[in-house]
Amino acid sequence: MAQYGQSATNITLKNMKFIADVMVGKLARYLRMAGYDVLYINDASDDEIIKIAQKSGRIVLTRDSLMLKRRIFKNGTLRSVFIKHDLLIDQLRQLHSGLGLSLNPDLARCLVCNDSLIEATRAKARDKVPPYVFKTQEDFMYCSKCGHYYWKGTHYDNIKKIFTSIGSKLQ
Repeated sequence: MAQYGQSATNITLKNMKFIADVMVGKLARYLRMAGYDVLYINDASDDEIIKIAQKSGRIVLTRDSLMLKRRIFKNGTLRSVFIKHDLLIDQLRQLHSGLGLSLNPDLARCLVCNDSLIEATRAKARDKVPPYVFKTQEDFMYCSKCGHYYWKGTHYDNIKKIFTSIGSKLQ
């Protein structure tokens, strides 16, 4: 099974691409919040995950030890990280310390579909976000694939606190 060192060697950190299985869906969402490209298909079989990872050069994130016993992982052909912990904060800490992933909020990827976000004008966001948000926020991002809008509100601040606490507890 390929582990941390092999996963990080020829790839810059923000260019790492992942695919997460059903056991680590929440982790996938939080990695997207940090700007990482993380595919998550909650009904994908192990075989489908492996095919997608092979085709797109993604690192498999899983808690499924049986999947990682397959030859393709054991011989290092496909990179993977076995997520050891149940708690999200510990999973993030594992990837932060093991892969050296930078954990800072980054409005770069859609949390719903994983597509890249695009800057949106205030005028475009006017009827797409709650009125209070429109009054209090200046900058907006949106996903052209699924239409979701994003801004740096209290949710962004809470994610930043979580990511900061992970970094400070490792130092």
